[in-house]
Amino acid sequence: MSSNKKSIILVDDHVIVRNGLRELIEKIGEYKVDFEFDKGIDLLEAIEAGTRADLLILDLSMPGMNGDEVLAELNKRKVDIPVLILTLNSEPGKHIQLFRLGARGYIQKNSTADVLRDAIESVLRFGFYQNELMLEALRKDSPLQTKEYKFQVLDQLTDREREFLKLVCDEKEYTYEQIASMMGVHRRTVDGYRESIFSKFDIKSKAGLVLFLVRNDLIDIL
Repeated sequence: MSSNKKSIILVDDHVIVRNGLRELIEKIGEYKVDFEFDKGIDLLEAIEAGTRADLLILDLSMPGMNGDEVLAELNKRKVDIPVLILTLNSEPGKHIQLFRLGARGYIQKNSTADVLRDAIESVLRFGFYQNELMLEALRKDSPLQTKEYKFQVLDQLTDREREFLKLVCDEKEYTYEQIASMMGVHRRTVDGYRESIFSKFDIKSKAGLVLFLVRNDLIDIL
């Protein structure tokens, strides 16, 4: 892996698409496509053997194992590599499924270079990529966001958990260590708040936590 560039794994079954994406990715930022695969099973075998990178860009539609099947297997194995999905599928239901499986974002295959750059930067910097496709999917999947419903959700949180969530969602992007310092507690205590919230709402990651709050329109009333 390159030491001064972010390492990327690219998985797509079309050689021409992979070649074009690799050239584009390496032009738009300090990124290096260090590994390429044309099958999901080959990726999983490489991961099992210890292959790692800063980001995995994964095609949704592939022969053998589809991207969502690969994503589910990565999630099952607790592989900690953020995944950006490439797709031609615009169905909101599919997008919600992908996020529940652990995807950090998705973009259409016909997106511009600027969109690709924004998506990669956002996933690497914030942990997920929020775009209009995602927000529309979240809105369509949301329950009625009445005040009563929102407060039913918030009532499941302790005051300290709500304070923790405010800091997690702050635009300054505090680390868990910084949050612990600001709350005047040990890092292990912050981990406890996080795991408690994950358990209450069946959330698997920090990105999933932020998406949960966005989906339920809770950020502004924490």
